Amino acid sequence: MRQRNLLSLVGGLLLVVQAGPAVSKMYRPPASFGQEATELPFVDQRVMPAVDNAALLAAAKRSGDHVGLPYRFAHAIQVDLDVRNSGTWERLDDGSWLWRLRISSPGALHLNLGFSRFGLPEGAGVWIYDPAREDVEGPYTARHRSARGRLWTPIVRGDEVVVELHVPDGTAEPLDLRLSRVNHGFRGFEKSGACNNDVICPEGDPWRNQIRSVARVAIGGVSLCSGQLINSTAQDGAPYFLSAFHCGFSPQNDDTVVVYWKYEAPVCGQQTGGSLGFNQTGSTFRASEESSDFALVELSQDPDPEFDVYFTGWDVSGVPPLGSVGIHHPSGDVKSISFNDDVLTTTEWIEPDTHWMVDDWEDGTTEGGSSGSCLWDPASKLCVGILTAGLASCTVIDFDLYGKPAVAWEGGGTPETRLRDWLDPLASGAQALAGRDQMVEIFADGFESGNLSAWSANVP
Repeated sequence: MRQRNLLSLVGGLLLVVQAGPAVSKMYRPPASFGQEATELPFVDQRVMPAVDNAALLAAAKRSGDHVGLPYRFAHAIQVDLDVRNSGTWERLDDGSWLWRLRISSPGALHLNLGFSRFGLPEGAGVWIYDPAREDVEGPYTARHRSARGRLWTPIVRGDEVVVELHVPDGTAEPLDLRLSRVNHGFRGFEKSGACNNDVICPEGDPWRNQIRSVARVAIGGVSLCSGQLINSTAQDGAPYFLSAFHCGFSPQNDDTVVVYWKYEAPVCGQQTGGSLGFNQTGSTFRASEESSDFALVELSQDPDPEFDVYFTGWDVSGVPPLGSVGIHHPSGDVKSISFNDDVLTTTEWIEPDTHWMVDDWEDGTTEGGSSGSCLWDPASKLCVGILTAGLASCTVIDFDLYGKPAVAWEGGGTPETRLRDWLDPLASGAQALAGRDQMVEIFADGFESGNLSAWSANVP
């Protein structure tokens, strides 16, 4: 009887479930942590083919981590594993079903997974974690299913990950869970150059809001860039995330995006020790354009209030600021802040009039993984550039190139190739817009729009 119920459960396709707000972090522990279940050594394990970390790292460095290419950190391994051809099923004492699969990729520094089919019944959840239970992500539920029926996960440290599925007793809906990608991390998020400034340092104090807007972003589970939440004239808290075209965002991979918030050193000068637990997965492509090197996606969920994010403001006037500040994730490492004291100049290095040049940084630098981060005007604290490429480092004082939002504003002339439609949906004609705190949207959530002005006027 149990076998027949199990086959019925996994034998069909789940109807499309509407996406809703959810957060990719452990809000409750996996079922196996609290109930008696088969010990992990006896759970089905699949071992991936050998991967040469040193060769992959050398190839990534040869291609140029900081010359206008995304920062590669993992190697994609194609698999075809689902709940019928792999894993270990068992029924728990409360009548619910538990399925687990151990995945090992020897030598991996970390792993992340791509599910090409992610159809769960209501009430079911998926977790991923390392065998020591130190990195636990989930539960992922039907709400996390992208428009393409997929799910991409954040990283779990180490060379083995456990996938756990829990299905409540009495569930009649079928499920369809298929793992198609195991992404083998061939390099860690190494300590960035010693000249970088941790954002927790006093230098970051005047920039606390803008720091909260910046995040590390993974695309396809194999490459990293930086980016930031950005405000729009609608002032509605739509989670638009701005980064660079060359990072590889597209309508085909937008749901593979994983954003890591608050990845920051806890102590000034430590340049390590940040948590990757404040993350969320999925986005919808909105616009991109190559000449000014911008990409804009809308995140699939509002960032959780615990992430304490900020929507940065922007300036598309094209007036060169007298200095500039960069906030970014050098080498995919913890968040840093850099300072340039010189006026920005227009460069012809890429395409005429499309980019600003930072000749050199007086304090800090950028590195591979910094691409897509904003350049801010110290006077207005508004975003005036998007990092494309450069040769700056802690050992070589050299230039960086930032795409101009003023050029991206009109882009290629269509909504899919320009910023204007998304950041000025009111068609206000604004050339600059201040940032806003996410908490404004949260506090206003229960108020009708007609009463919002009166309510805001009473806020100190």
